[in-house]
Amino acid sequence: MGTTYAGTLTCTVRATTCVGGETNVFEMSATANAHAAIPTTGYGQLVCCTGVTGLSNLCSGTFATVAKLSGTTNAHIQQTGSYANSVCISVPSGGSVSIGYQATNCSSPTVYDTTLASMKTTDNSHVGDTTAYTEYKICGTAAGAAAQTLTFSISDNAIGFGALSSGAARFATGDGAGSTIQVEAHTLAASTNATNGYVLTVKGATLTHTNPSFSITAIGGTNSSSSPGNEQFGLNMTATGGSGTVTSPYVEAGYAYAGTATTTSQVASASSGDGATTTYSVVYIANIASNTEAGSYTTALTYVATANF
Repeated sequence: MGTTYAGTLTCTVRATTCVGGETNVFEMSATANAHAAIPTTGYGQLVCCTGVTGLSNLCSGTFATVAKLSGTTNAHIQQTGSYANSVCISVPSGGSVSIGYQATNCSSPTVYDTTLASMKTTDNSHVGDTTAYTEYKICGTAAGAAAQTLTFSISDNAIGFGALSSGAARFATGDGAGSTIQVEAHTLAASTNATNGYVLTVKGATLTHTNPSFSITAIGGTNSSSSPGNEQFGLNMTATGGSGTVTSPYVEAGYAYAGTATTTSQVASASSGDGATTTYSVVYIANIASNTEAGSYTTALTYVATANF
């Protein structure tokens, strides 16, 4: 999955005030042959930028210096140098921002998102709006932090064991008929770009009779092998693709089930978010005893994927 960045930088020179949540990057005394000032100084022409979530004029964090000013107001401007007052564009951590200076336009040789202003020379210069000077355009590109994503899906919501027997284990299948050999019942698929990955949990009661007084004993939190003739309900998983891994005790060759109707049990996780999908193959087992009460047994398991942004 490719990384998608939020927003495209757009800047406009406006009279008196920025609008609609725009960021005041710096100010000018006129649209041409002007002196410059830091934001909120009171000059009548404002360089206003927008289009990127979290955009600001701070000179810290993830930022780029737009220009340096000889003073906080009534200032000459330089691209780089010894002037003490910087005006900047910044974006949240995880984003990107760059400033460049090109003759004539901001589309060649490098293509930038927008033109902020223009200047006559690289140092000790007056400044103007985007069309005031052809010698140097102040160009900018910015992108916000990657959009946070978490995807999770299940291949089949209804599976079944068929008729249970105390003589042999049954494994759930997607068609509900069940099988006497271990077989995948369905798959879960998860991915995220969250810095610290995700956790996958399950919650739900064990197989329970239509008379809720009767149920098939869940295996619990210790991985155990199949034991026909003894009540067991459990599952195991295998993971393919991505960075996700199955959590013990569900990763071993045997089976386990430690969830309840009111408590969750972690079945898988990813420690970092690479955006790649991990597919989990899930196997469910049921064994009964010779004295297990006859009847229909069902359960509803709820899987939840939680991203760690």
